[in-house]
Amino acid sequence: MTKLTIQERMKNYKPLDIKDKMKFNFIVEHLKDISENHIKNISQLQFPKQEWKSEVEYTCWLTPKIKTYFLCYIDLESAQYFGDLKNVFGNPIPTKKKGKINGWTYTKKKCPTRPFHSDQIQIALYQQCVPHLQPFLSYASNCDHVLFTPANCEELQPENLKKHLNELTVYQLAWQKKLEIADGDINKLAWLCQPDYSEIQKQSFWWKGVDPAMIERFKGYYQC
Repeated sequence: MTKLTIQERMKNYKPLDIKDKMKFNFIVEHLKDISENHIKNISQLQFPKQEWKSEVEYTCWLTPKIKTYFLCYIDLESAQYFGDLKNVFGNPIPTKKKGKINGWTYTKKKCPTRPFHSDQIQIALYQQCVPHLQPFLSYASNCDHVLFTPANCEELQPENLKKHLNELTVYQLAWQKKLEIADGDINKLAWLCQPDYSEIQKQSFWWKGVDPAMIERFKGYYQC
């Protein structure tokens, strides 16, 4: 399979609706600003100067209790650091005149004041692949940026990364137990996973753009 370039993927992108189209356009418009803000973050780690590798792949068998491996892709890695780049996007807001949309604006989004929990878990897993390196998380929007390291963020310190790794283990074992109990029976597995009808109705991130036939098939497993 031929791997598409970023430019080709952008050109081939098909928006789900007008709001999705406007958000995509705004993201493309602000790509340079977001990238430069990430560079500002990474420049704080350049003493001494680092030679960086990108998208470094690792396979991690976390514990014999989990009967599969994690495939990890570390965004940036040097001889001293490893970390992930997190883009923070605003939202497209329609402007109206006489009750009709006559344009769109893009909200300015601030970066979080502490790393998101899912990102903390991600870094905890990556640390198992490169235990000798120091972790970081770089967040950047078009108007803001922040770099988290163990020096300014307790959540990235060793004792807390150990805690996050245990949380990941719990998550994975919980899913593994469901699969073991279902034993290949998709109907039994469905009843082990509570559906969130409100998310389906809102067409949230995970459901937006899903074929209606697939949604009806999913609902079909929960007939009472």
